[in-house]
Amino acid sequence: MSTILAIGAHPDDIEIGCGGTVRKLIQQGWRAVHVCVTSGEAGSSTIDKSVLAATREQEARRAAEVLGSERVVFLGAPDGLTQYSRDQKIAVIDLIREVRPEILFLHASSDSFPDHRVVHELVMNAVAGAAGPWYQESTGEPHRPATILGYEVWHPLSSHELAVDITATVERKMDALRCHRSQIESMHYDEAFLGLARYRGVMSFAGSHAEVFEVLRTPLSLPAGLA
Repeated sequence: MSTILAIGAHPDDIEIGCGGTVRKLIQQGWRAVHVCVTSGEAGSSTIDKSVLAATREQEARRAAEVLGSERVVFLGAPDGLTQYSRDQKIAVIDLIREVRPEILFLHASSDSFPDHRVVHELVMNAVAGAAGPWYQESTGEPHRPATILGYEVWHPLSSHELAVDITATVERKMDALRCHRSQIESMHYDEAFLGLARYRGVMSFAGSHAEVFEVLRTPLSLPAGLA
């Protein structure tokens, strides 16, 4: 069975950036694993960080279940991280080698949100490490994802190489995003991202709603469901 590995800095990033595409691929028989590098404990000025972390982890699990994804892995890095550690890099290498994804989703390289940028660098360096015989402290056999796609979150992509029609899955994407009640109750950004999906669909001639991606790596032909 073909596998997706979707990695985000925070518990709602995956649903925002690629939730409709992940759901579309799952409907075609793919399996998906989500990774949240942090638990998003800095996402409120009023809720205790430990309480919010537990809440957001549960919200992420519910959102993944709505999409049909297999599981969510939390790496426990501090929210707002400005650099990543070797241990965190090894953890991502381990996951790549364990899950062995054909498609990997992560924050786009142009994302200027500070911890999104750090997570992009973490994942891309882990991808390089997972592909070779290095890092003997890591587990599993070397693996290199065939397709790597960068998604947009708070900073829309100024240009993109791929638009995926999510007309049939946009409602499921929104249902998953709305699982993150601790965030949406204070700022109704779900409607903003529904509007972005509509804009992307119309302007890319990719259906009524779409998600767009930076193509960081791809084989000669894209996997079915993306082309």
